[in-house]
Amino acid sequence: MRIEDLERLFSKSRLETYYRLFPNERQKAIEYYQINTQIAEALYPLLLNFEIVLRNSIHNSFTIHFKTENWYEKVTYPELIDQIKVAKSKIYLTNKIFTIDKLVSELTLGFWTALFNKKYAKDYWKPLMHAFPLMASEQKQRSSMSFKLNNIRKFRNRIFHYEPICNDLNMLKLNHDSTLETLLYINTEIVQWIKQIDRFEGLLIQAKNMNPKQ
Repeated sequence: MRIEDLERLFSKSRLETYYRLFPNERQKAIEYYQINTQIAEALYPLLLNFEIVLRNSIHNSFTIHFKTENWYEKVTYPELIDQIKVAKSKIYLTNKIFTIDKLVSELTLGFWTALFNKKYAKDYWKPLMHAFPLMASEQKQRSSMSFKLNNIRKFRNRIFHYEPICNDLNMLKLNHDSTLETLLYINTEIVQWIKQIDRFEGLLIQAKNMNPKQ
């Protein structure tokens, strides 16, 4: 396919990141764009399962701590209440019967990671700690977990919004490994299960071979 056609279809500005990585080598830049797309696709299983496991682990911990699976009814922070209302509205708008499982899945990753913010620590940090049963006690620091989870959320959003992720391969590898490490704090077997379908490492090698400066 002609590069001119790709520039028209994707826009020059979208491809500019890759052109900067490979000055005067537009064909190689386009091939690197393809690798970026493949790696983003390969990361979907990890990120999708991370989000599912994280929210269910938090929900289960909250259920035990607050002695009810309807723990969301005890939320008193207006901004969190608003997000819960939006999630419930989406369930009803699709003509679905409300269940707690539907609510847990409808609440955004931003909602779950926000629970680790300092302002909620008094009410939520204790049950949040128990959402990571395999994490060493000395590692259970709210600020570090909040930082880690928000980085993963931002990484996930870059991929889900089709943004470049291969312009810094070291950071890409760090984000991938950080996501797996967080899952290890919850359950080791799920990590092994995900690795069976994880094509990331092989594609990362291809990207490094194409861009040895990274």
